[in-house]
Amino acid sequence: MRRKLAPVMVIALVGALVFGPAPSDASQPKALGTPAGIATTADTTIMTTPSRTAAPSTVAVAATVGLKTVTHNICGGECRKGTTDSLPVIADLIDAYRPHLVMLQEVCWPQFEWFGGHAFASGTYQFGYTTLLTNYTGCGATSCAVNEDTDPANDDRRCWIGQVVGARGTLSNRDEIALGGERYQISEDHFVNPRTFTALCYDASLAELGTRVVKGCSVHLRAFHDPTNINGRARIAQAASLASNLDGDIAVGKIVVVGGDFNSHPTDTAMDALYRPQTAPGRGWGLFYEADQDDSNYYAAGCPATATACRSGAKTVAVATKYDYLFFSETVDPASVSGLPVDVGDSVSDHDFYRGLVEVRTS
Repeated sequence: MRRKLAPVMVIALVGALVFGPAPSDASQPKALGTPAGIATTADTTIMTTPSRTAAPSTVAVAATVGLKTVTHNICGGECRKGTTDSLPVIADLIDAYRPHLVMLQEVCWPQFEWFGGHAFASGTYQFGYTTLLTNYTGCGATSCAVNEDTDPANDDRRCWIGQVVGARGTLSNRDEIALGGERYQISEDHFVNPRTFTALCYDASLAELGTRVVKGCSVHLRAFHDPTNINGRARIAQAASLASNLDGDIAVGKIVVVGGDFNSHPTDTAMDALYRPQTAPGRGWGLFYEADQDDSNYYAAGCPATATACRSGAKTVAVATKYDYLFFSETVDPASVSGLPVDVGDSVSDHDFYRGLVEVRTS
């Protein structure tokens, strides 16, 4: 029986730009006997590495800021088998865009370690990790039997694959939102290795936003299809659970950003929980703007050319499929929302590197 415990890891990249000391927390035990630069607690690891370039010591806070985000399913297991040779391509795209938030999916543990050890030219990033599977041989391990017991201390981490949240700033208040959907997982008509579906979220303090708090979430909903739509019903429930759990954060004034692989088309019922009702062709009951919602080049059936926003968008996987999304809970101007999927080629991932931007207030 696969245990239900999802291992927890955080990597902090600390360079010349200092965002202030980490808050003291007496409840977190101090690690003993760990290598220099690594702090370890029962459920958290923090590693420090410098960025390649020095950043200004202060950042002016404007009235509004273009909040830049990316999401990317790197297909680290099925496509890359846990290898890291393609990751410089992704890192270069991050450096070129210089996003405030980074959400990654299907990241094998060795790949997470690579990002943690990489010196980004675009600034100082912190990254956090959670697992989708802890017994997955697709990341390079020949056997994951040792991970099947109830003791996480003896895990072979090469069997881990999951989601990542990163910020060009400071992460805090880790929030793992259990989305459900663990029971009866099938593909077509056969069972699959059960996944644990968790939206990994952190509050992020970003220099350009002053005192505003951004909450970033990396999401990977249930995949697969079947004749009776068992998987589709699971995705509907998962998306609704995610949206409901984030309502409180939006209510207290956080800027909430959700990025990830929803394994759903824009007009699928699952996406009703995220899209605002004003987004054509309607049916949505969510609170979010999607990065690519106003690009009329990709408006689909049921969305008139005169619409200001549509549940559509450029492809993010395969030749014509949009499964990847960047959702923003607020904007000073809906016309400021923009998205751009960048095709990285199958040698890197079967999903595009998806960039998003929205203008938000800093106070």
